[in-house]
Amino acid sequence: SLDLTFRCNLRCVHCYCNLPVADREAASKELKTGEILRIIDHIAEAGCLWLLITGGEPLLRKDFPEIYSYAKKKGFLTTLFTNGTCITEKIANHLARWPPYLVEISVYGATKKTYEKITRIPGSFERCMRGIDLLLEREIPLGLKTMAMTLNHSEITLMKAYADALGVQFRFDPTLNPRLDGA
Repeated sequence: SLDLTFRCNLRCVHCYCNLPVADREAASKELKTGEILRIIDHIAEAGCLWLLITGGEPLLRKDFPEIYSYAKKKGFLTTLFTNGTCITEKIANHLARWPPYLVEISVYGATKKTYEKITRIPGSFERCMRGIDLLLEREIPLGLKTMAMTLNHSEITLMKAYADALGVQFRFDPTLNPRLDGA
């Protein structure tokens, strides 16, 4: 598992890994592209087959396409965890050229109201849905997941129905981890 960044474009109420996008200190502590590529070399040499690319939001990194395709060229069965809001035509096309084993998108509600109550970012619901559509249009392997919490538990069956209607897998996680500061 490679956490490319601890920064995220959302401010989810439950997340322990969501430093602001513009956090320069956090960005300065991230591994440089070459360092990440060397790590990928080492784990490939060690015989690793499965690679999860995650974050924060890994698509925030400008070098994401380079890192991702490098891992694919090394032969990894690659999974990407994302919130889906940063998936653009360009990113979706890149993933279509280098198909992942799976992209898992976190969906926090079946409705805009619930989703954005959790993400605390207006417009994030529509951007997530657009990301899902872009991947489905390119037949990229996709799964949806959510965190079960008091804010969205009443919509879990609706989220599953949405995933079923799309023909993709769905899972939820009832475990929430505390932040490093204990919050």
